[in-house]
Amino acid sequence: MLGKFIDILSKAAAVFACAILVAMTMMILYEIILRTFFASSTYVLDEFVGYGVAVMTFMSFALALRDGVFIRVNLVTANVGPKVRRILEVGSCAVGTVLFTFLGYFILKLVMRNFENGVVSNSLAETPLWIPQGFVFLGVALLVLQFAALTVRFSLGEPIIDKHEEL
Repeated sequence: MLGKFIDILSKAAAVFACAILVAMTMMILYEIILRTFFASSTYVLDEFVGYGVAVMTFMSFALALRDGVFIRVNLVTANVGPKVRRILEVGSCAVGTVLFTFLGYFILKLVMRNFENGVVSNSLAETPLWIPQGFVFLGVALLVLQFAALTVRFSLGEPIIDKHEEL
């Protein structure tokens, strides 16, 4: 039940990432029109697109993990039996949960510090940095939840999702 909820959150985050991609595309087109026809600029496009790429990337990680489409090195898992592979998958998901929990902790500390101190970008837009960093934290938090859910699912015998292509 909780795993399904995490899947729904992961899909919602991926939809949000798609919306950011559309917004970035529209901003780039707007900038092109401004520069081509009006010899003007927003002067902040590169900053906002940079934030968008970071947020889009982290918000899509949880669904990519769930769907088994992360780039993987399967030198070991491709050459072992199903029981050993399951143990390796459970172990790697557990390690991923721990590592990304630590990463999330430090990102959250950064977000909170920048929020409390009112840190803004060093640009014309003066974007409060806690906003894009907060979305990155949300993406990492979803990834931690997805890693934890997959650890439980794989431990209980659910089929391992693997959509890799052989090179």
